Amino acid sequence: MTFKRRDRNHADIREGLRQVGVFVLDLADMGKGVPDLLTVWERRVKLLEVKMPGEKLTPDEEEFHAKYTGDIAIVYSKEQAIQEVRG
Repeated sequence: MTFKRRDRNHADIREGLRQVGVFVLDLADMGKGVPDLLTVWERRVKLLEVKMPGEKLTPDEEEFHAKYTGDIAIVYSKEQAIQEVRG
Protein backbone atom coordinates (compact mmCIF):
# COMPACT_ATOMS: atom_id res chain seq x y z
CA MET A 1 0.00 0.00 0.00
CA THR A 2 1.33 3.41 -0.96
CA PHE A 3 0.60 6.23 1.46
CA LYS A 4 -0.11 9.74 0.34
CA ARG A 5 2.28 12.44 1.52
CA ARG A 6 0.82 14.66 4.22
CA ASP A 7 1.32 18.41 4.22
CA ARG A 8 3.43 19.77 7.08
CA ASN A 9 0.41 21.51 8.63
CA HIS A 10 -1.80 18.38 8.52
CA ALA A 11 -1.27 17.19 12.12
CA ASP A 12 -1.57 20.70 13.55
CA ILE A 13 -4.90 21.23 11.78
CA ARG A 14 -6.25 17.78 12.69
CA GLU A 15 -5.30 18.10 16.36
CA GLY A 16 -6.46 21.72 16.57
CA LEU A 17 -9.92 20.67 15.41
CA ARG A 18 -10.04 17.84 17.92
CA GLN A 19 -8.98 20.18 20.74
CA VAL A 20 -12.08 22.32 20.18
CA GLY A 21 -14.41 19.32 20.15
CA VAL A 22 -14.75 18.59 16.44
CA PHE A 23 -14.98 14.90 15.49
CA VAL A 24 -12.22 14.27 12.94
CA LEU A 25 -11.65 11.20 10.79
CA ASP A 26 -8.28 11.31 9.04
CA LEU A 27 -8.70 10.14 5.43
CA ALA A 28 -5.28 11.23 4.17
CA ASP A 29 -4.09 7.70 3.38
CA MET A 30 -6.96 7.09 0.95
CA GLY A 31 -5.39 9.11 -1.89
CA LYS A 32 -7.12 9.28 -5.30
CA GLY A 33 -8.31 12.83 -4.61
CA VAL A 34 -10.21 12.03 -1.41
CA PRO A 35 -9.95 15.01 0.97
CA ASP A 36 -7.67 14.71 3.99
CA LEU A 37 -10.18 15.11 6.82
CA LEU A 38 -13.82 14.29 7.42
CA THR A 39 -15.19 16.49 10.20
CA VAL A 40 -18.46 16.51 12.12
CA TRP A 41 -19.63 19.46 14.21
CA GLU A 42 -23.20 19.71 15.53
CA ARG A 43 -24.34 16.99 13.08
CA ARG A 44 -22.83 18.82 10.09
CA VAL A 45 -20.34 16.89 8.00
CA LYS A 46 -17.62 18.79 6.16
CA LEU A 47 -14.67 17.47 4.20
CA LEU A 48 -11.39 19.38 4.40
CA GLU A 49 -8.48 19.32 1.99
CA VAL A 50 -5.34 20.40 3.85
CA LYS A 51 -2.82 22.41 1.82
CA MET A 52 0.24 24.46 2.57
CA PRO A 53 -0.09 28.12 1.51
CA GLY A 54 0.55 28.42 -2.21
CA GLU A 55 -0.21 24.77 -2.99
CA LYS A 56 -2.85 23.86 -5.54
CA LEU A 57 -5.16 20.88 -5.85
CA THR A 58 -3.91 17.84 -7.74
CA PRO A 59 -5.92 16.72 -10.80
CA ASP A 60 -7.49 13.91 -8.71
CA GLU A 61 -8.44 16.41 -6.00
CA GLU A 62 -9.94 18.78 -8.57
CA GLU A 63 -12.03 15.94 -9.97
CA PHE A 64 -13.25 14.94 -6.49
CA HIS A 65 -14.18 18.55 -5.65
CA ALA A 66 -16.06 18.91 -8.94
CA LYS A 67 -18.11 15.75 -8.38
CA TYR A 68 -18.74 15.96 -4.64
CA THR A 69 -22.05 17.62 -3.82
CA GLY A 70 -21.56 17.93 -0.05
CA ASP A 71 -19.79 20.54 2.04
CA ILE A 72 -16.06 20.75 1.27
CA ALA A 73 -13.29 23.31 1.78
CA ILE A 74 -9.57 23.79 1.25
CA VAL A 75 -7.80 24.90 4.43
CA TYR A 76 -4.30 26.25 5.03
CA SER A 77 -4.23 26.75 8.80
CA LYS A 78 -5.72 25.47 12.06
CA GLU A 79 -7.60 28.73 12.56
CA GLN A 80 -9.11 28.62 9.09
CA ALA A 81 -10.12 24.98 9.55
CA ILE A 82 -11.88 25.72 12.84
CA GLN A 83 -13.71 28.66 11.24
CA GLU A 84 -14.77 26.51 8.26
CA VAL A 85 -16.13 23.73 10.45
CA ARG A 86 -17.60 25.67 13.38
CA GLY A 87 -18.23 29.04 11.73
